[in-house]
Amino acid sequence: MHKKTKILAISSPGGHWIQLNKICNRLENQFDIVYATPRAQYKSSAKKSKRRIYNITDASADSKLNLIPVTFQILLILLRERPNTIISTGAAPGVMAILLGKFLPIKTIWVDSIANVKTLSRSGKMVKKHANLVLTQWESLSDNKTIHYRGSVL
Repeated sequence: MHKKTKILAISSPGGHWIQLNKICNRLENQFDIVYATPRAQYKSSAKKSKRRIYNITDASADSKLNLIPVTFQILLILLRERPNTIISTGAAPGVMAILLGKFLPIKTIWVDSIANVKTLSRSGKMVKKHANLVLTQWESLSDNKTIHYRGSVL
C-alpha cells in the first residue's frame, strides 16, 4: 500500500485558520494532513471530522515571549509527525514552523493572507527568503521569482 505524503498545516487562529482550511479541505483525500493552531476549540471540533489537530501556544509580535514555548511545541510536532511538507497561512506560529522546516530540512509553503492587498505581510516578509514556495493572493504582489501568484483562496 502506498503511504500518503504527510503535511503539517499550521496557522494562527481566525482568518489565517479559515484560509488554511479552505486550502487543506481540498487536499485531505490526497495527503495525510496534521494541523496545529493555538485554539483549543478547533481541537474539540476535530473529533467530529477525525482531523489530528495539535493545540499550540499563541504567539505574535505583541507576545514575543510566547515564541519560546511555541517554537519548542512545533519542533516536537515536527519530530513526532515527520511531515514531508509544511504549509502555513501565517502568522507567528507559521513563521516558526517555516524556519524550523528549513533546518530539518522539510519543504515549506507560505501562503500570504488575502488581507494583505498592497504589500506582503510582516510574517511573509520574514519567511520569503526561507520558504521553498511563497504565494500571494494578489497578482500585483507577485514578482514570479520569490513571490508567486496562483490565485486566491476566497
